[in-house]
Amino acid sequence: TEYGGGSYGKQKIFQSFFENMGLGNSAAVTNIIVTKIGNNLKYWTHNNDIISNSLQLFTDMAVCYSSSKVLLNLDTIGFLIQNHSEEHFPFLAVPSNMRNRTAFQSTLARLIFSCSDDMEALFETFMAPFYGVLSQLAVANPFRMENVRRAVIGVARDLRGVVASTTNKRTYAMVFEALYPTHFPVFVRAIEEWSDSPEVSTSILKFLNEFAYNRAQRLVFEQSSPNGILLFKETSKIVCSYGNVLVNSQAFRSATANTLSAGDPYKIAYKGASLCMNVLTTALSGGYVNFGVFKLYGDKSLDNALEIVLKISLSIPLTDVLSYPKLAKAYYTFFEIIFRNHLSIVLLMDSSVFAQIMTAIHEGLQSIDAPLSAQCAIAIDHLATFMFQKGAKSTPEALSLKAHIQNNPNLLSSLISTLFNILLFDNASSQTANQWACTRPILSLLLADESAFNQYKEHIVAGQSKENAARLTECFDKLLADIQRNLDNSNRDRFTQRLTVFRVSARQFLTF
Repeated sequence: TEYGGGSYGKQKIFQSFFENMGLGNSAAVTNIIVTKIGNNLKYWTHNNDIISNSLQLFTDMAVCYSSSKVLLNLDTIGFLIQNHSEEHFPFLAVPSNMRNRTAFQSTLARLIFSCSDDMEALFETFMAPFYGVLSQLAVANPFRMENVRRAVIGVARDLRGVVASTTNKRTYAMVFEALYPTHFPVFVRAIEEWSDSPEVSTSILKFLNEFAYNRAQRLVFEQSSPNGILLFKETSKIVCSYGNVLVNSQAFRSATANTLSAGDPYKIAYKGASLCMNVLTTALSGGYVNFGVFKLYGDKSLDNALEIVLKISLSIPLTDVLSYPKLAKAYYTFFEIIFRNHLSIVLLMDSSVFAQIMTAIHEGLQSIDAPLSAQCAIAIDHLATFMFQKGAKSTPEALSLKAHIQNNPNLLSSLISTLFNILLFDNASSQTANQWACTRPILSLLLADESAFNQYKEHIVAGQSKENAARLTECFDKLLADIQRNLDNSNRDRFTQRLTVFRVSARQFLTF
């Protein structure tokens, strides 16, 4: 900027630099760079470093609005948009380049979606090679062939990159209409035929997770459109098909029974389980499906998907869940969304299963992983809120919850005790940063069962000296002063602020 005023001055400097080197204008220089990138991708097939770095440069150029416009005018980019298959770029067929394959297609799609003119025409040209592969897969017989397996993995990876580049309603709708309903049966058949192949199931489930992900509110369908419901039905088909095979497989049974003779349990069994949880969680939290429609019309898509993923998750020992961070994240995120939107399913389970879930939630609450602990706290808040607001009714859910509490009378008191112990005694920085989320359920638990709160209060006061006991009692009195018996946001916020003051005051004299 000191040489002539902002970006325009910089452009003049670079232009002069290019001309002195005999390279031509900026478009010519960009074309040289893109051509070099294309040659690297074409000829350095097995050099992962060159492929990765070349794609990273290509992506960096594509994400910039001004440079993307320049790129779209280049003949080299025009060639790439029409010819981006393994035939022209052999690196796409190398198994170690699967991530690079997704990135390559994602960058090309991003360029197309940045085009303001003729986007639809460019997109159809770009999708033509995918249509060809999907059409061949649709009529493949037999399907259990190695070339079919490779083609399924490749097209799922490619399309995952394309979907990931959609950032708004228009671009997502283009991809949705391109794939559904014509080509989606291919993925259903592939997961049925190749569910025993981790490479196939992983590529399909990751594609499906991206396809069902309502990022930036891109999944917005018209009021008269059934597409949201149809998308969930297809998601349910794939999850159920794969989940049923997984949960009954010898590998999964051996992993959950801790009798696996060799190999990594996560790669062999738990990665697929994590992906199933992720896909269903993504679909349940997308906000584009009215799930009441399924029960109203007797459609089992929701029930079947929930049943199989719950069966998978509850089959995994808690020690294994907590041993694998990706599995733990998928597990607790799934249960948080179940407690938020489908709590009745949990409440209507047998008391033994309900106790198993609550034990897992209680353990997760004490995790040093702050986001995971927060998800467990939110799940507890949903349960306690239901108990306070609807627990006295005679609905099947309320009656079932009463039975669960009778079978496990220490449940609420143990949750309150853990939450207050985190508040008062945990010095971990991650928990301190997460104080607000972890203490949010205290008010709903207190209102749901005041006796459990009083029991904890008496216990902790009894463990202090006479002087400290009096001070702690005063702190508790101030905490509860003027707190109303409701869970309105204003009351929740006021109580959470009081908890912060309570923590600071009590920690000054509490005996640890």
